[in-house]
Amino acid sequence: MSLYKQLWLAVIFLLTLVFVGSVTMTSLSAKTYLEQQLTMKNSDNAAALALSLTQQDADKVLLELTLSAQFDTGFYEMIRLTDPEGNVMILREDTQEMESAPDWFMSLFPIDVEPGTASVMKGWQQVGVLTLRSHSRFAYAELWRSTQKMAMLFLLVMILAGALCSYLLKIILRPLENVVSQAKAIGERRFISIPEPKTLEFRQVVKSMNNLSERIRQMLAQEAKRLEKSQRGAHVDKVSGLMNREPFMRSLDAALHSDDVNSAGSICLVRLSGLMGLNEKYGRKFIDRMIAEIGTGLNNIVMDHSRSAACRLNGSDFALLVPRAMHADQSAKDIQQAFRSVLEGRSIDDDIRLPAAATLYQQGDTIAEIMTRLDSAMLISADEGVSRVNVAAKGDAQLTPVREQMEYWRHILDRAFSDDRFSLATFPAIDIDGRLIHIEAPVRLAWEGEIITAGQFLPWVNRLEMSHMLDQRVIQLALKKIEATGKPVSVNLSVAAVVESSFSLWISEQLSIHADAAENLWMELAEPMAFRHLGAFKLLCSRVKEYGAKIGIEHMGHQMAALGELHDVGLDYLKVDANFVRDINENTANQNLLGNLCTVGHSIGVIIIAEGVRSDEEWHMLKEIGFDGATGPGIA
Repeated sequence: MSLYKQLWLAVIFLLTLVFVGSVTMTSLSAKTYLEQQLTMKNSDNAAALALSLTQQDADKVLLELTLSAQFDTGFYEMIRLTDPEGNVMILREDTQEMESAPDWFMSLFPIDVEPGTASVMKGWQQVGVLTLRSHSRFAYAELWRSTQKMAMLFLLVMILAGALCSYLLKIILRPLENVVSQAKAIGERRFISIPEPKTLEFRQVVKSMNNLSERIRQMLAQEAKRLEKSQRGAHVDKVSGLMNREPFMRSLDAALHSDDVNSAGSICLVRLSGLMGLNEKYGRKFIDRMIAEIGTGLNNIVMDHSRSAACRLNGSDFALLVPRAMHADQSAKDIQQAFRSVLEGRSIDDDIRLPAAATLYQQGDTIAEIMTRLDSAMLISADEGVSRVNVAAKGDAQLTPVREQMEYWRHILDRAFSDDRFSLATFPAIDIDGRLIHIEAPVRLAWEGEIITAGQFLPWVNRLEMSHMLDQRVIQLALKKIEATGKPVSVNLSVAAVVESSFSLWISEQLSIHADAAENLWMELAEPMAFRHLGAFKLLCSRVKEYGAKIGIEHMGHQMAALGELHDVGLDYLKVDANFVRDINENTANQNLLGNLCTVGHSIGVIIIAEGVRSDEEWHMLKEIGFDGATGPGIA
């Protein structure tokens, strides 16, 4: 029972106790007063009637007529005249039941009145003793009426007092509601701070909880900086600030094997020609500073494209991976422009040529095929001796204009939505004991007897701005699968689920309709989109968690510095990008990096799951590092 209800019950109990006590005491006082008044009346009436009877000269007929006339007034319960020996001479009694007040009331407040007595004389001789008792029904009626009035008045006072107490309780307990909300948020791994209330006890509790939240935030920020520093030391070229060759190739390999919008895009290569001559002419320190500025320019391009990566392949060759980009030559021109900005700033642009090569990649390509195409195209550009971009294509599909390809995929996707041709594949995500965490359910498309993977059509869904429609369809399919199997299902959401305001209302409606299945629904958003739209992502998290659904971030690991911003999101899990999991059993640097990431994640209560695990050796090492679960082709 809530504290608010308990306080209300206490208030009601106290008011009821005061009401009963007040009514009882007032009724008893009134009863005593009426008894005193009736006793005095009985004495006075007995004396007056006895005096009247004395004047009758002891005539029995007159005595009886006088007493009967007095009794018939209706004010008396009993009039009795006895002779000096105690024998009853005349007796008049009212034996009718009283209806002036309820029986329970009369039994609860009995009115006990002493009768009035007086002697009836004849001269100096006593004729008899007159005993008279007034009827108490009038007293009962008056006592009952006064008690009713007082009860109604006190009930009205109780209602007013209750309304006032309700208002005061809301004011008094308002800080407590904030404390409860903060405690609930901390339980949901959202370490928030609230204003300190004026109430001393609440202020002490809030201050302690705010200190806890602040320490968690500071710890996350510090660990995020340490993780970023560790990541840069292991993966970043010290001169340019760009990726080294090995982690870049792992990023490319992860993109080629991904089952989302990043499985297709462009990759380009730019060569800084005559680097050795520049070193001799301008000096190594000058050229190193120039290359550092070039690296800053390329990293700025990377920041504008989620899941993209820039690399210094060797001394003079620089590469850029841009998922979802369909114009390979434009990506190469962006690199060239970044180079030119630096070179023009140092007034050495006339001495340098920037030959470039570019190609499109898609799911199913291999790194060897892509690098062979780029090397062949680069040879042609370098032989020409100009800053020209040479685009290498694979097959007729890549030579087809983008507009025609978009029309082709628009036709397919329109039919797919209208004919309900989407389905969900199933891949297990298991914990370290081999138990199921959830079923990963990437979307599939049935077309002309074939099943098209998400990596093939999601890039076109994204370009055709149909992502919000697919998100809704995927959620509906997942809820149906949960209701059919009873197992937890995980689905991927696009950025449209965050930026489209209508999606939050739609998913709330769906989760309320499928309340039982909602508790087994897991949803995840890619790391770049979550951090880029963090405010909207937090709102989505709070909305879906009201229905018990789980939410997490996938492809984690590329923005370590932003990890501290997750202190108040309320995440349930993080999925580490397959790029960091590749050959983890042989990569000491990544082992240390992911071990620290697991420590940070566990400190805020989220579970850490590895993506793209391909072998038992990788899975064994991930268990030692501290991962809670894994998914991928090597997981069964």
